[in-house]
Amino acid sequence: MTAPLAAFLLAAFVLPLIRLVPAAVAPPADAVAQHGAGVGGSFARAFLGPGVEPFRNSLVISAGVSVIAVLLCLPAAWMLARHRFRLQGLLRTVLALPLTFSGVIVGFLGILVLGRLGLVPALLRLLTGEPLLAGSAYTLGGLVAAYVYFEVPRAVLTLEAALRRLPPELDRAAATLGAGAVQRLVRIHLPLVWPALVSTFAVAFAASMGSFGVALILARRFTVVPLEIYTEFTGFLDTGYASALCLGLAAVTLAANGLLRALTKNGDWIYG
Repeated sequence: MTAPLAAFLLAAFVLPLIRLVPAAVAPPADAVAQHGAGVGGSFARAFLGPGVEPFRNSLVISAGVSVIAVLLCLPAAWMLARHRFRLQGLLRTVLALPLTFSGVIVGFLGILVLGRLGLVPALLRLLTGEPLLAGSAYTLGGLVAAYVYFEVPRAVLTLEAALRRLPPELDRAAATLGAGAVQRLVRIHLPLVWPALVSTFAVAFAASMGSFGVALILARRFTVVPLEIYTEFTGFLDTGYASALCLGLAAVTLAANGLLRALTKNGDWIYG
């Protein structure tokens, strides 16, 4: 019964990665030979040369976005999982709304909110007389905000599913024994949901590392790995360098997931 899924993964994931290896290790074409790279030189450029900065930017942004997404979505996931209230379905729908948007749309939404003529600068101009935050959509903070918005539904849905499995008897028993809300949170809830928090971080991290549309619209002063791959492949036709970056991105993401799996001491592999 798993044969169709295995065949799909083989055709859509394994074979493309294998096809990237010859292109990444081949000698560069004449157009890029001026970089002085021989056989395997694309890997050297990706991990020791100009590719270092995009990887560093992607790692820092993805890690920061993942932490913010987990901390921001934990209260909402807790409310959705442990309480019943009016308009709960509407709240869940609104929180999941970003899942219906592509990264390009999220980037344009960031411009509409924090662009030079965006909603927030316009409101601040009315209140203070100064166009505060105008153009901040194109800064690192604007890019991080757009990434966080993009990761909100993944974090909420992942955490909510895990929090629903918490046995309520433990919380009631601790409260009966005199444990306050903070004590129950620190000594019972957080240790139990720790694997879920790490899994949520892994999902958000992997999605952020591979996100392209948001960076395409908002990144101006720096680049990330998916955007660098797009630029090298479409702008310079440097398939070797682009292939090396692709392989590096896959390796970094899988290594991060493997490390997070080891931290949770869970037998289930965490995929993003």
